[in-house]
Amino acid sequence: MKKLKVLGLAAIAAGMFSLTSCLDGGGNQQTIPNLFAIVDYSSTMKTLLYPVGYPNQSLPLYISSIANDPTYSAGDCVIANVQIDYDSPDNANISTTGFYVATGVASSPLAKYNLNFSSLDSTALDNELLLSGSDVGLLVSNNYKRIIAIPNFASVLTDQKNDYTITMDYDQEPEAVDGTERVYTLCIRAQKREEGKAPTISNAIDPIAIEGGQFYSMLKSKESAAGKKVVNYRMKYPLTFNSDSTKIATWGYSQISQFSIEEASN
Repeated sequence: MKKLKVLGLAAIAAGMFSLTSCLDGGGNQQTIPNLFAIVDYSSTMKTLLYPVGYPNQSLPLYISSIANDPTYSAGDCVIANVQIDYDSPDNANISTTGFYVATGVASSPLAKYNLNFSSLDSTALDNELLLSGSDVGLLVSNNYKRIIAIPNFASVLTDQKNDYTITMDYDQEPEAVDGTERVYTLCIRAQKREEGKAPTISNAIDPIAIEGGQFYSMLKSKESAAGKKVVNYRMKYPLTFNSDSTKIATWGYSQISQFSIEEASN
């Protein structure tokens, strides 16, 4: 697996992030690295981590060191390294508590951006940066929906600061993509905000969180009306410039992600 380095985050995560739940319950103890999650309150006002896939794939987590850290607020997205002891007395009644008790550490909250329901043309932005890839996934908690985007860069300078524009054509019609029907497309564009310093980092990623409430509600409504049980979506990103770097010549696309309409009831 290609190793990627996190740009602008503590080195809590050193490898490629998988946007699927790791909580498979296999074994009495489990270590879960690089887990994306939303910090949010439960119905009983307990601070929990809601990982990717919740409520479709896994229970939320209670980690006391994170729950009691004022660094984190409800709605923050983090990357966590987590350990769960399934045989712990604290996890004997998960059907009643609705969460796993775990230990672990988390990154600083990811930078948050809004999703703009508009479309950009191919004109290059000021200080625009090309991406070598961009993964995407949806986080759902009791009170929040967040899109996690993971821009990939072939190379960037250390401590470089970037800004991002994330757009989606509100009126787009879903497309058939590689055998998958009804796929919606978002677009991410990166601009350098602050120059970095040597050395250059190869294969760097810069994960961000995007407000996804309207995205979630809109697509759930559209696909429900079409009689579908899942929503399919992907991320589009600039891959190459034209000869004078004034326009995007080619675009890349992430793998298709999806969330369930029936189970994603929040």
